[in-house]
Amino acid sequence: MNPSETVQQQDDTSSQQMSFADALQLAIRLHQSNQFEYAEDIYRQLLAIAPEHPDLLHFFGFLRHQRGYAEEGAEFIKQALVIVPDYIDAHNNLGNIYLQTGHPDLAEPCFRRVLELNADFSSAYANLGIALKEKAHFHEAVIFLLKAIDLEPDASHHYQNLANVYRHLKNYESAVEMYRKTIAMNPLDSNAYRKLCMTFYAMREQEQCVEVLKEWLRHEPENPIAQHLWSSYTNESIPARASDAYVRQTFDGFAASFDGVLKRLDYQAPFLVHSALQQVQPDPETWHLLDAGCGTGLCGTLVRGHVKHLVGVDLSPKMLERAQVREVYDELVEAELTDFLHSHKGSYDAITCVDTLCYFGDLSVAFYASAKALKTNGWFIFTLEKLIATDQQEGFHLHLHGRYSHTEDYVRALLLAAGFQVCTIDTAVLRTESREAVTGLVVSAQYNKAS
Repeated sequence: MNPSETVQQQDDTSSQQMSFADALQLAIRLHQSNQFEYAEDIYRQLLAIAPEHPDLLHFFGFLRHQRGYAEEGAEFIKQALVIVPDYIDAHNNLGNIYLQTGHPDLAEPCFRRVLELNADFSSAYANLGIALKEKAHFHEAVIFLLKAIDLEPDASHHYQNLANVYRHLKNYESAVEMYRKTIAMNPLDSNAYRKLCMTFYAMREQEQCVEVLKEWLRHEPENPIAQHLWSSYTNESIPARASDAYVRQTFDGFAASFDGVLKRLDYQAPFLVHSALQQVQPDPETWHLLDAGCGTGLCGTLVRGHVKHLVGVDLSPKMLERAQVREVYDELVEAELTDFLHSHKGSYDAITCVDTLCYFGDLSVAFYASAKALKTNGWFIFTLEKLIATDQQEGFHLHLHGRYSHTEDYVRALLLAAGFQVCTIDTAVLRTESREAVTGLVVSAQYNKAS
């Protein structure tokens, strides 16, 4: 490493020479202001000069994680720790990567090492508490989160993290107190309102849920999540489908931790759709497949080898960034699903749709649009959450978690009306949620204009 070497910075009008130290500080500032592409370009130039600079390795590693390359990012940070074994921030950020990617068992020793090096590092107490919660060590998690609050009493997120643990312990009164504390400190904290509603619902206090939503909407009357949950809790003005704004905001906020969370939930839906696709014998030499609502690309990774051309479409740009990292799609498009389908008439041999239609109540528009986008005899393979039919129910229901479930009879009737022949409708467990199995429908239907 030779820190005296210089880095060339180009712009439209001039070429400038910067010292290594100045260039690193510039990259860090760009990084911290979320200008990731510019920061990465400078980091890479600096790595060519000083490949063993610990700060550079640490910051570059965390940037790669933020851009969706978590495993690569962790390796760079581990290189920094080989050079400086007591690098506190590197241990903490390595733990954060493991935590966000669903490995609390690997995260825990990172945070414990931070606390060995600095017993007053409040974030490490909080992060360790979260890791222990993910491992279901709830009582120990409470101890560390209380310590984080003691060291940093003005940080509202510590109270929310503690409330999350109390909720798992079914200590609902304490959870309510902590969520209320969070909201008092940060009246625009969407997660705190949502989880407070969930807690009151678990306490069977439906009126309190509605009061919380009223308070939330007073602070943010246009918040799409608050509006959607108002409908689900009050059964007033049930929308035919979740709004674009609701879906985009929900999944943009979920993108960084999406794969890790689903791993903890034993998420089976992509594998079930992949298996159903294999049953219809796709042609890898000719087939064009649309992964509708592709998210981070979990299904795309599975189906890539079965088709010639793979397109992913999603409303969330943050999810699409994660899907891009997988390098399995020929095209990725940010668009509303039915609009996209209507504009691609007769384009696909198959459409797969994993846990996307659960954000639609009325499925007729989505089914007709899918039929329009398929070639004759094309396949439509998708999952839904299953609703048990009753005499009083329509074919779908909006639940308090914001998703819709559907009856098998409703799904079958609409598919037939849209021109599909139903091949199979299987009942299967899609994932676990709050330690309960989420039962769904796995549907395979073939489009035939003459049907």
